[in-house]
Amino acid sequence: MDSFIDQDKESLMSKNILIIDDDEMSRGLLRLVLEYDGCQCVEAENGTRGLTLLESKPFDVVILDNAMPVMTGMEFLDRLRHISHKPDIPIIMVTGFLNALIRENATRLGVYAIIGKPYDFGELRTIVAQLCPSAAATQPHSFIPINMSQAYSPPPT
Repeated sequence: MDSFIDQDKESLMSKNILIIDDDEMSRGLLRLVLEYDGCQCVEAENGTRGLTLLESKPFDVVILDNAMPVMTGMEFLDRLRHISHKPDIPIIMVTGFLNALIRENATRLGVYAIIGKPYDFGELRTIVAQLCPSAAATQPHSFIPINMSQAYSPPPT
């Protein structure tokens, strides 16, 4: 059972999130969770497509997989930091292969947080909310339980 604070959910309303991951199911699950909270999500299947989208639309946060074909997450970060009008966009890296070197390189390239796979959706949602503050910060906390097994079910076969 996952819990989430109302004020955090309000912080996410109408935020634009770019999800870059080569795994379609992973992207879709992240999108489902964040759109439930009111985010507007756009998906990219690789870093090259992600950079193109960043050039054409403003995003509040990027969620980036590290291990991808075409362009790794680290290569994406390096290229992103050279785009003069987008170098400070908050990045959350997701990875199934977390080690000290990845953490060190990601930190050096400006990643705000690293989340391992499988996802802790409560952690993800809280981090995204921290990156998207709103006037809700002055409201009292109340909890909304979220059952992810009910939120996502595979298509019928």
